Amino acid sequence: MKELSRILKEKTPKSKIRELFDLAAGRSDVISLGIGQPDFDTPEPIINANKAALDKNITHYAPTRGVPELLQQIEKKLHDFNHIETEWNKNIIVSNGGSQALSLTFASLFNPGDELIVNSPNFISYFYLGPFYGVEVKEIERKDDFSPDFEQMRDAITDKTKAILINSPNNPTGYAMSRSELDELMQIVLEEDLYLISDEVYENYLYDGMEFFSPASREEMFERTITLNAMSKLYSATGFRLGYAVARAEIIDLMEKYHQYTIAGTNHAAQYGFIEALKMENTFFDDILTTFRERRDTAHNRLIQMGFEVVKPKGAFYIMPSVKNFNMTGQDFSERVMKEIGVAIVPGHVFGSYSADKLRISYATEIGKLNEAMDRLEKFMSNL
Repeated sequence: MKELSRILKEKTPKSKIRELFDLAAGRSDVISLGIGQPDFDTPEPIINANKAALDKNITHYAPTRGVPELLQQIEKKLHDFNHIETEWNKNIIVSNGGSQALSLTFASLFNPGDELIVNSPNFISYFYLGPFYGVEVKEIERKDDFSPDFEQMRDAITDKTKAILINSPNNPTGYAMSRSELDELMQIVLEEDLYLISDEVYENYLYDGMEFFSPASREEMFERTITLNAMSKLYSATGFRLGYAVARAEIIDLMEKYHQYTIAGTNHAAQYGFIEALKMENTFFDDILTTFRERRDTAHNRLIQMGFEVVKPKGAFYIMPSVKNFNMTGQDFSERVMKEIGVAIVPGHVFGSYSADKLRISYATEIGKLNEAMDRLEKFMSNL
C-alpha cells in the first residue's frame, strides 16, 4: 500500500503527557503531578448557562467566528483586563480551545520555509506543529533561571525568521516575563520586522505581586501580535474546549477560512457558558490563587529539602526541578517514580532539546495529595 503521512509517522511523536495520563488512570494508587489542568470545579453559573443553552435546543452550527454576544464579551474583557483595543467583528475568532487557536495562527501566518523562534524548554505543541506547516522551529535555550536569552535570540534571527512565540506565565517552567523583559522582546520584534505570538492562557496565575501585561496593548505592537487565550485555566473548564485568537483583521480573515474547512465552528452551546464566565467578577479566583501560591511554596520548599536544583516559579502552576545531581535523566527518574512509588511526573525532554535533565511537576492538585506525593518522593530519594 502507498505510504502514509511521513510528518505524522516520523516527526510527530505521541504526546508523552497523554501517555502518562492514560497510564496513571489505570492505577488507583497513583498520584498524578503530570496533567496541566486546575483541580477546582468549574463555577456553577457557567455550567448552568451551558445547560440552559442545550435546553433551548442550541445544538446546531454556530457562526464560524463565534456567537456575536461571546465575541462582544471577549472584546470587553480585552479592553478591561488586557487593555487591548479591538472590534469584536473584525479582530477576534473563537476556537476549539487554545490549542486550535495556535493551529489557526500557524496556518494563517506561515509559509513553508519560514522560521519561528521559541524559548526552550516550552510547551510541547510549539515544537511539533511546525512540520505540519513547513515551519522550522528554532529553539533558544533559556538561562539557568528560565529567563529568555535575548542575545541568543537576536543571533538566531535570519531573513527567514517570521515570528517569535512566547508563553508567559510559562508551561512548563513557571517563569513569567517581567515588564522590562517584555519591553526588550517587543523592541526586537519591531526592529526586526517580526510577528509576535503571545500565548496568554496563564495570565491570571501570577504570584508575589507580579502584574500581567499583554504586548498587543501597545499600539505599535497590535498589528504584528497574535494573542491567544482560552477559558480553560481561569475557569477550570479544559473540557469545554473554547479559546480565542486576537489579531488584526487581515489575519482573522485568514483564520476564518482555515476554520471553515477544518472544523466549521466550535461547540455552540458551550459558548453560552463562556459568555456567562466572562460576565463573572474575577474575585471568585482570589482565594484559588492564594491556594495555588501555597501549593507552589510547598512544592518548592519540599524539593529544595530533598536536594533538587529548582527555580521558584513566578506564575502558572508548574515547577521544573533538575535531576542532574542524581545521575539520572528526567526520563529515567519519571519511569522509576511511576513504577516504584506511584507518582506521575512528566520528564523534561518532552518540552524541548535543553531539558533532558529536568522534570515538570504540576502542583494543580489539592495540598494533601501534593504533600503525600512529596512524602513518597522523599522516601524514594532517601533510598538512592
